[in-house]
Amino acid sequence: MSGLRFLLLEDNLLDAELIHALLTENGIACELVHVKTQAEFQTALEQNSFDLILSDYALPGFDGITALGIAQHHCPEIPFIFVTATMGEEVAIETLKSGATDYVLKQRLGRLIPSVRRALREAQYQRACKMAEAELYRREQEFRALAENSPDAITRIDRELRYCYVNPIIELATRLPLEKWIGKTVAEIGYPEEFSTTWEAKLRQVFATGSESSMEFDVPSYKGHIYYQARIVPEYAPDGSVQSLLSIARDVTQYKRSEQALRENEAQLRQQKEELERANKIKDEFLAVLSHELRSPLNAILGWSKILRTRNLDPKSFNRALETIERNAKLQTQLIEDLLDVSRIIRGKLTLRPYPTNLVPAIEAAIDTMRLAAQAKSIDLQFLILDSELETKFQIPNSQSPPIALQSSPSQEIAARPQQNEPLLAQKSSVESPGSLSQIAGQKFHVLGDPSRLQQVVWNLLSNAIKFTPQGGRVQVLLERVGGDEKDEGETSSSSPLPIHHSSNHAKITVKDTGIGIKSEFLPYVFDSFRQGDGSTTRKYGGLGLGLAIVRHLVELHGGTVSAESSGEGKGATFAVELPILEDRKTRKFISSSSQASSASSALSPLEGVRVLVVDDDTDSRDFLTFALQDFGAIATAVSSASLALEVLTTFKPDVLISDIGMPEEDGYSLMRKVRGLPSEEGGEIPAIALTAYAGERDRQLAISAGFQKHLSKPVMPDQIANIVAELVRH
Repeated sequence: MSGLRFLLLEDNLLDAELIHALLTENGIACELVHVKTQAEFQTALEQNSFDLILSDYALPGFDGITALGIAQHHCPEIPFIFVTATMGEEVAIETLKSGATDYVLKQRLGRLIPSVRRALREAQYQRACKMAEAELYRREQEFRALAENSPDAITRIDRELRYCYVNPIIELATRLPLEKWIGKTVAEIGYPEEFSTTWEAKLRQVFATGSESSMEFDVPSYKGHIYYQARIVPEYAPDGSVQSLLSIARDVTQYKRSEQALRENEAQLRQQKEELERANKIKDEFLAVLSHELRSPLNAILGWSKILRTRNLDPKSFNRALETIERNAKLQTQLIEDLLDVSRIIRGKLTLRPYPTNLVPAIEAAIDTMRLAAQAKSIDLQFLILDSELETKFQIPNSQSPPIALQSSPSQEIAARPQQNEPLLAQKSSVESPGSLSQIAGQKFHVLGDPSRLQQVVWNLLSNAIKFTPQGGRVQVLLERVGGDEKDEGETSSSSPLPIHHSSNHAKITVKDTGIGIKSEFLPYVFDSFRQGDGSTTRKYGGLGLGLAIVRHLVELHGGTVSAESSGEGKGATFAVELPILEDRKTRKFISSSSQASSASSALSPLEGVRVLVVDDDTDSRDFLTFALQDFGAIATAVSSASLALEVLTTFKPDVLISDIGMPEEDGYSLMRKVRGLPSEEGGEIPAIALTAYAGERDRQLAISAGFQKHLSKPVMPDQIANIVAELVRH
């Protein structure tokens, strides 16, 4: 509220300042004219106009009743509020009867603001009413001319509730001629009984009370229902009795529809708020689960590490400790990789390295990774290839599928996810022996995709199935061709960045288990990130609830679909992935030749005689990398800083440089830029690998921009770093 002028009659200066401050603090910006005496009060009223009068009751030389009388004489329409500390109930009632708007005790000055606002509103309303009445009277002679052109429905109704005047807009709205209205009631015109009864009751009420009234109603018309807001005003005869009624009805159909839309929007906003609250709850549960899942492996790692340092264990206990540390470290690696994948998915930074890929080796690799986990629970793990054209069913026996993970013992694969940088094609020769049933069937399942990501999809589904399948259960993986919609060659799916060159066939990978099943109410959310069927502290199964969400995004990036089915709790679950099949023979030749070349190269020791310089400020990392590289036949030396690396580079003359990124004083990016500035004979063109805990896509791009050929994220397996070094040396 602003632009107001208040008159304050108060002999106490402190009280006057307090009232002014209270008004200002509560957003009532006004010019406050302060007077103390009767003469000043009367002069102010005679010379100025005010919006509100505030007055003390006990005043020097006269009292509040006298002040009220003066105000009533000069400006009876101005609201008058007593602000006093000495007013009893009887006096208060007397002042209100005398015309005061309200009274506020100084002991309860908080009531002043609502009292002022109410008084201003009432005064404004009263002024508006008086102005409307005066205007209506002044324009009585002009009524008909204005009514004829009014967009509102204007009618005059006699004491028998019959229409004696209607303006033309009514004919336009109802398509009833004006003569059908004159002399008739709404019931006689033909309006529904429910409406006519209510309307006539309202008219009788105005006739009886002489007070105007309002009413909202809707009536049928050729345009559908029309909503009106009607004001019914009594018209008086010279003797003061009500002789007729004037009704002004406004079409508010559009307003009502907007109001309905607003209510629907409010309902939608409430729903969104509930969804946000659910999302916050899921987030809180996820953070609690994440803390648990990260701390639990740390407990085993730190505990066994302490025991190994402080005790001399027998060989069996020593091996048990190492296996436990390794298994839990891989669990933490898996959790971190899942979180990074979800982060990349959310930011749209998860990228694929696609080329023609045979699904059979990818599936066998994932199965081999999970085989010991299944055997630990006595789960029957099967892989079946269904070929309807040959009327043949190929089954890869549970006990005969050869190991897939390169340079890795079976015990290391119990809890390990497939490494994304592991060259899948190099593994294919171990599962595609010439003339084998899997090779014959596998020729029919070529897709365009990233092999490591496809293996990750199957691994996640298998890991999920084995986790939720009880002791002695069964998990089946089925691979088959199914028909699909025809697509033109070279089409790009809206959900996949890969160009799709395929026929109408799809490869369908189905993972079925006899596990605990999925609750029907949770089934629609099974592929959502951070959602788990049980997020409580008493839950039986671990994990972050990210695996299936990653599966869905990876499958969609490959232009495929994934779905889940379950008959309910205790009845198992079925997950199905469909991917478009490639039908290009050249693609198959490419796969075969790549597989053979990779197999040949992997048969030999890849690092025999290779000189490698390792740069890392962490002592443990340097020792590990040096030992691992030397174990593969390399000649390795390690330094702890970028400056030492530049000194050693010209004397050691390495074939490959492996450098950490985050180091004190000078990071790996700076080192690489300096190396690339050297002449080629001094090592300026040396192949380089960035090995770092900074594992994001942006970090990879920064490393490549600085001059590194490869970017590997910690932790890294010995065989993985050996393969990458060998690859750089070959090229």
